Amino acid sequence: MARTSVENTVERIRRQLASTVRLEISTLGSTLTTSTNPVTLTYDLPNSLRSGSVIAVGTELMRVISVDTAAKECTVIRGWQDTDAQAHDTGAEVQINPRFTFADIYDAVIQEIDSWAPDIFKVEDDVFTTADDTAGVEIPADQSDILGVISVNRNWTDDASVVWPDTGFTLYRGRSASLTPDTGSGLFVRFTRNLGYAETGEVFITYAKPFDTSLLTFAGDFVTDLGMATNQLEIVELGVKYRVLADDETGRSARGPQDEPRRAEEVQSGDVLTLAQTVLQRYNTRKAQEVRRLRSAYSFQTW
Repeated sequence: MARTSVENTVERIRRQLASTVRLEISTLGSTLTTSTNPVTLTYDLPNSLRSGSVIAVGTELMRVISVDTAAKECTVIRGWQDTDAQAHDTGAEVQINPRFTFADIYDAVIQEIDSWAPDIFKVEDDVFTTADDTAGVEIPADQSDILGVISVNRNWTDDASVVWPDTGFTLYRGRSASLTPDTGSGLFVRFTRNLGYAETGEVFITYAKPFDTSLLTFAGDFVTDLGMATNQLEIVELGVKYRVLADDETGRSARGPQDEPRRAEEVQSGDVLTLAQTVLQRYNTRKAQEVRRLRSAYSFQTW
């Protein structure tokens, strides 16, 4: 499995977060549909698996209502705590009372990437055909979420050419009949060099865009699906670790009655806070480095 896949990255984050925890696991003894209940496990049920326990398969959480030790079965609430009930194959790993769940880590991945814009972004481009005396081009509706335009390069000729000099431009949101695009994006690139009009040919427009996490799934890939640079995965991992550790600290220090006593392998809450602060420092440093890299390579004009 590619190290840039979502599942592999989530597993890597969980492994690092729980490196000192001996997680109790089993596997599914039979295939699950989205409604299968009870759930059959492969191995004998441990003492920790009882009414009130939580089991996790993939990103689905299940709340245990009752157990049948002889049959190795658990009657559960499927899709617990706002997770989706999913189909699972025989032999899939079952995590028992997990401290860090795939669901929490995956949610934190989405939150982390969504928080990046406008500091960290991706670069995309379009080519537009122009006619004589064209004042500018309209941005397509599928690019309406752009953060800004990085550059506009022109080729005012009918002949094939490898020369694409840059040209001046101003990015507008439609404010009048002449500037209201028909594409639905509400964005218009107005040429400002050479009297502000194009000739017959093409323009090459480069955008700065936020990463679209709606394209990402647990089975997806950061590079293939989002266009993320591989070095940016380190920022994802550090940001997610801080988010999850901070959530863990809140639950441990603020919660009163708990379903179970604190497990022996868990450290004291103050130590968790110190660890979260250390991760935050590393995260801020690495993110600042990436922001400086992008700003030195690209600057973009907003409206």
